[in-house]
Amino acid sequence: MATADSNTSAQLLQTDREKQASGRKLVSDSIATGVIFALCLTVGQKLIGFVRGILFCRFMTDQELGQWSMAWSSLMLLAPLAVLGLPGCFGRYTEFYRNRGQLRTFITRIAVISIAMTGLLAIAMIAAPQRFSNIIFGSVEQVQLILFLSATIVVVTVSNFLCSLMESLRQVRVVTAMRFVTGVLFAVVGVYLISTWENKAAAAATSYGIACAFGILPAIWVFWKFRGTGLEAVEKTHLPHGEMWKRIAPFAIWLWASNFCHNFFEVSDRYMLIHWSSASHDLAQGFVGQYHSGRVVPLLLVSVATMLGGVLMPYMSAHWEAGRKDKAIEQLNWTVKLISISFTAGSILVLLFSPVLFDWILQGRYNDGLRVLPLTLVYCIWFCLFVVGQDYLWVAEKGKWAALSIFVGLIANIGLNMLLIPRMGLTGAVVATTLGNAINVVMIISFNHWFGCRANSGIWLCALTPLVLLASPWLSIVAIVLVAILTWKTDWFFTASEKVALQNTCGSKLTKIKQLLL
Repeated sequence: MATADSNTSAQLLQTDREKQASGRKLVSDSIATGVIFALCLTVGQKLIGFVRGILFCRFMTDQELGQWSMAWSSLMLLAPLAVLGLPGCFGRYTEFYRNRGQLRTFITRIAVISIAMTGLLAIAMIAAPQRFSNIIFGSVEQVQLILFLSATIVVVTVSNFLCSLMESLRQVRVVTAMRFVTGVLFAVVGVYLISTWENKAAAAATSYGIACAFGILPAIWVFWKFRGTGLEAVEKTHLPHGEMWKRIAPFAIWLWASNFCHNFFEVSDRYMLIHWSSASHDLAQGFVGQYHSGRVVPLLLVSVATMLGGVLMPYMSAHWEAGRKDKAIEQLNWTVKLISISFTAGSILVLLFSPVLFDWILQGRYNDGLRVLPLTLVYCIWFCLFVVGQDYLWVAEKGKWAALSIFVGLIANIGLNMLLIPRMGLTGAVVATTLGNAINVVMIISFNHWFGCRANSGIWLCALTPLVLLASPWLSIVAIVLVAILTWKTDWFFTASEKVALQNTCGSKLTKIKQLLL
């Protein structure tokens, strides 16, 4: 009798726990809610980041700004390189393993390997600082900066890991909060340190590490709040190692290769300015500093596109796993088109106000950056299209073709830089990078089309739209107004079904906003 009562009490306790768990279930954001929230909060973050970038340009010399540009790029290159692309698997396979009740094991195994590999990289940087200094900065004089970077890269990797995980769980608001906290603290702490600390690049790297450390707090809060429920604490079935790695290893390998090419592509022109230019070392770093000033605004566009690409993939993956492939394709196509047209329109405003920025705020110190700004905006928008467009290949498990696209663009970029930098200097680097990005866009659209994401004429027209930035600002305004009219009156850019989907999405969200306000 006592045993029966004990079993009954245990069952009641288990039932209570299940009720509490269901009440605290981690609910995913809808794609419209997530994107709108992310964009609204990202606007504030990017404005703060823009001010931070301008102040960095004001407080640093060309050479110091060049050092920071290379330090930042090395962080973006080495952090994902160390973890072998494994956290990038979250966006594709979190939904797969959550549906099978094996998510916790999947995440734990990737976390262990990521921590171990990042630790090995940090140890290598501490053990051979002069070698890393020569590779990154073209001299052995930045040993202290390498030591700062070795500590910062650990924090950056943790931040990237948690951002990827939160994105895969479709917790867009949490990810946006993480990035907002990181961006605000990076601006505040960074400006304070570079204005009071002699070693400017080391101060900037340190401030970014501090910002990332505080930026992970929203994710930690979510894990604490939903502990035992958010990641399915009780595994429904055992996940054999061989089965897991056989499924994700090809994806992870190609993603790792793609990330390496992607990040090396981003830094290759500045790296070659330092190592391939016929100018002196200090003058070459000055070129990189000038180039950095012309990339402050365009890189804001890239960061927004990277955020959108990360947000979009889990939603596309959910549609894909549910058998709604057409819905995933539709989401991708109108996202790519909106990015091209809206980013081009925003870039025209940037060009209109660029004389104020460079001549007044930056005191005319970065005229070379102003000169290459239009072409820099063009290739950054193309890079944005590539970043978002490749989501289809990863969701369709054709990631090796995305890696091939960026690899071909990288090889072309390096070859063109070798040819043009000795002859044209900074302008040659920008021209080479623009042509490399054009190759990326053409290949990613073509591969998407080949594997089922049909590219209509609107995709190609939108891909060409950024070229209007090479005309004078006023001619660019006329061109973008014409594009807007054609978009509204014809099906040249958006198909009828895409316009209906956009109108329905915007209409439902406006209705919800009105209800909240009233």
